Amino acid sequence: MITRSALIALLPLTLLALVGCSEPEDSGLVGYAEGDFIRIAPDQPGRITEAPAAEGEHVLAGSLLIGQDDTAERAALAAIEARIDAATARYDDALAGARDPEIAAARDLLRQSLATQAEADQARDRSQALFADGHISQARLDTAIAAARAADARVDEMRQRLNIVRLPARSDQLRALQAEIAAAEAEREGAAYLLTLRTVTAPANARIHRQLRFVGEQAGPTAPVYELLPDGAVHAVLFIPEPELAALPVGSRLAVSCDACAADLMATIATIDDAAEFTPPILYSDSSRARLVFRAEARFDDTPPPPGTPLFFEPRP
Repeated sequence: MITRSALIALLPLTLLALVGCSEPEDSGLVGYAEGDFIRIAPDQPGRITEAPAAEGEHVLAGSLLIGQDDTAERAALAAIEARIDAATARYDDALAGARDPEIAAARDLLRQSLATQAEADQARDRSQALFADGHISQARLDTAIAAARAADARVDEMRQRLNIVRLPARSDQLRALQAEIAAAEAEREGAAYLLTLRTVTAPANARIHRQLRFVGEQAGPTAPVYELLPDGAVHAVLFIPEPELAALPVGSRLAVSCDACAADLMATIATIDDAAEFTPPILYSDSSRARLVFRAEARFDDTPPPPGTPLFFEPRP
């Protein structure tokens, strides 16, 4: 079975043979239409869930071509979103300080310590009076003084605790929470990017030349799904004999004819290979011999014929 690439390789020889059977050797140039096909594949391996375009269909740039199973990517993105919400809530809570019930509890403890302080002060004062009258010992007075001092310390402690619960968290703790949020947001960007890789769109306006894989099959970087022919990606390949090379520089205009060509189709030579190549001799007369030719490419002015179409060229001034 002859492959497409082999057929295209044989076209110049076939065309030369056809021309040689009916026309003299210097009557014109021959070649074929060639398409710059591109293969479309997802960046990540996975199972195809969508492949809406069909062979022969014309698609616009940005149209959906491939959809893959994205269950794992969506779950990972949801988990990261939850982590961001949790870290943000912890940051907001730390920034706001204690809640109202916590502040109220601290105030109650302060009131209790103030009441204890008042009782201790009264007990100390009574003990000092009794000691002055000789009714109690020095030890009992010392105990009352110590209890009053402890009550004073307790009041100071409760005041400090109330001030602390009213304050937001320490700056280093807030920075740590901010860093946690930033790290989770960076992970979210990465997860969102991986999710976008599960869909592939058309890179340009193009025609679906061939569909290689279908829904349910595995696709990946080395397993493309579509072969596309972008609009304007068809050009002409022709072979210029060495004696005619000087008369056909880059920019020369050529009239193109073929069975599928539009009337008055023109093409302009865009590139000419630097190195020459030999074509096998085409036997149509006793004087036939091998020809030294240069491969060239030309751009069509109008709607090109399908890739693989044999073409005939006539130079035009």
